[in-house]
Amino acid sequence: MSALEDVGDSSASSDQPRRYFIADAHLDGGDNFRAEKFREFLKRLIAESAQRPIELYVLGDLFAFWYEYRAPLFEIYRRDIEALEAAWKAKVRIYLFSGNHDFAYGRYARAHFGATMLGDGEQILLSDCRSAWLEHGDLLCTADRSYLRYRAIVRSWPVRLLFWLMPWAVARWIINYVRRRAAADKQRKPAHVFEIDLAAARARLEEKKCRLLICGHTHRHLAEDLGAGLRLIVLPAWCEQAGGYVDDCGSFRTFE
Repeated sequence: MSALEDVGDSSASSDQPRRYFIADAHLDGGDNFRAEKFREFLKRLIAESAQRPIELYVLGDLFAFWYEYRAPLFEIYRRDIEALEAAWKAKVRIYLFSGNHDFAYGRYARAHFGATMLGDGEQILLSDCRSAWLEHGDLLCTADRSYLRYRAIVRSWPVRLLFWLMPWAVARWIINYVRRRAAADKQRKPAHVFEIDLAAARARLEEKKCRLLICGHTHRHLAEDLGAGLRLIVLPAWCEQAGGYVDDCGSFRTFE
């Protein structure tokens, strides 16, 4: 077994849904590598859904930015939304988690591509009978204190209401400004700031009474034993290598 595989117990039944887990696609509306691979991936899921139930879990940052009341934003992502809608109509079940770029999902995502929003985290039972906790992962980067302060502010209702009242031109300028600042911060901060706090990951599993924590956010694929039978999987960033993990008949493994 590869260090980045997590096979688990193979005793599960084949009539269970096949679940795919991806993170950090950062789709920006363009026809680039990550977008083309994502649309091809959805076509693959559509084909598989004719044979068995298929579920897609997107653990944050599917889009480079998402804020539901902005009609111009939907036009930017039109091809991606159409691909998601086609998958949904083929009975692929889509689950979205809040990322640091796309935390404002709501009625549009539900109505147009059938998404179930799971917010900051959710517990599921894998096909090998392990309980798993899913989240984006940004809350586990405890050393990035400035980001965590920013996160609390930008998600507060007063700020979200203020943003909702802005004209699109002003909102778009702010979005681009925040992106530039975030990119500059990433270059300025030491690398360890962006790593998952393993103690925090273990504490999350103990709090949720789960054995496996699956997240994204760091853009660094990782499989780590946390002790006491607990395990952390950080998904590869879709925007860099178009891959993730699949849970299928008792096997939890990487896919491309």
